[in-house]
Amino acid sequence: MDTIIDRQENLTLNGRGNVTLLHFHQGMVLLVGEDAVGLYRDRIAIDDPLANGVIGYESIPASLQPQWQEACGYVREHQSGYVGLNQGGVLFIRPDGIALYPTGPDALQNRDMSWLIPFPPLNA
Repeated sequence: MDTIIDRQENLTLNGRGNVTLLHFHQGMVLLVGEDAVGLYRDRIAIDDPLANGVIGYESIPASLQPQWQEACGYVREHQSGYVGLNQGGVLFIRPDGIALYPTGPDALQNRDMSWLIPFPPLNA
């Protein structure tokens, strides 16, 4: 059992195409698309046309973009904050937010980070 991610959902969303949703135990949802990652307050926020529940959104550089696979979507593995993208970069769920790195060793050494989507304050 993953200590951060409750479940993974691979689906096609209107206007977005194939996506992988990672549902966190506390309710937030991380959306991984072909060329971007978004963090949302909950699953309902993903479908909100006004984007009221968006916490953060970042583009994935071309060299780190994942490839879709029917069996697992864009995410090949996840465990304890480590999220390996299919043939792409690595997302690392840190205490302060979600960061994108080129490789697992880079994430573990906090080296060559592409971006960070900060978590909202606890009282937000």
